[in-house]
Amino acid sequence: MTTVRLMTYNVHGLNDDVAALTAVVDDLRPDVLVVQESPKLLRWRSRCAGLARATGLLYVAGGRTAGGNLLLAHQRTVVHGHSEERIPQRLRDPIRGVVSATFAVGGTRFGVVGVHLSLSAAGRVRDLDRVLGTVRAFGDLPVLVAGDLNEPPGGPSWRALTGAGLHDVAGDGTPTFPAAEPRARIDAVFASGKGVRGRTVDLPTDDEGRARLARASDHLPVVVDVDLDAALDDRPGAASRGRTG
Repeated sequence: MTTVRLMTYNVHGLNDDVAALTAVVDDLRPDVLVVQESPKLLRWRSRCAGLARATGLLYVAGGRTAGGNLLLAHQRTVVHGHSEERIPQRLRDPIRGVVSATFAVGGTRFGVVGVHLSLSAAGRVRDLDRVLGTVRAFGDLPVLVAGDLNEPPGGPSWRALTGAGLHDVAGDGTPTFPAAEPRARIDAVFASGKGVRGRTVDLPTDDEGRARLARASDHLPVVVDVDLDAALDDRPGAASRGRTG
């Protein structure tokens, strides 16, 4: 079985306790870390690289060039290509974008798309148009879409993603914001393919672990173990083609 652990995390511009944030990532040991609100102003490149070094992961793509979306990955993953895109916004609105990459684990390829949707409903519609275009560019590869949707389940963005054939693989209902007293679930992981199953990885619930999460960022991370074999089995013609790698 080929399983990938994907973690999505809004890191609040690294403006909180970076040591606590690094410890959170280290404890959860993701294969791919999808970051929102990575540094995107002064010295953003070196700060993104510093986050990669501190977490023991490799920089893949993103940062200011993708509107603050960033991909980091464990050394066991292989990167076969990546893309960064800025999405035009209204004057004075925060920059937005999309980051994506094709990875392989154990010879099995899959796509990852990192997103951070607008605070406004109209902006989220505009952002999703680019996000779904990026998803379609992967063809029949299994794709994981992860990030901060800035709205709760059942909202228009969630419905648009499910309407495009993606489904929520971290649907345990756990709220993710604000980290200190989470009340709203606005961070998510979606996957293409009806057969894909994900298992949500529990976050620490002891006093020390919860305090560390609250210090690390204003969002809680979402961590999912995804069975990629199920994703490949669901592709058209998979039974006749078989799998390679």
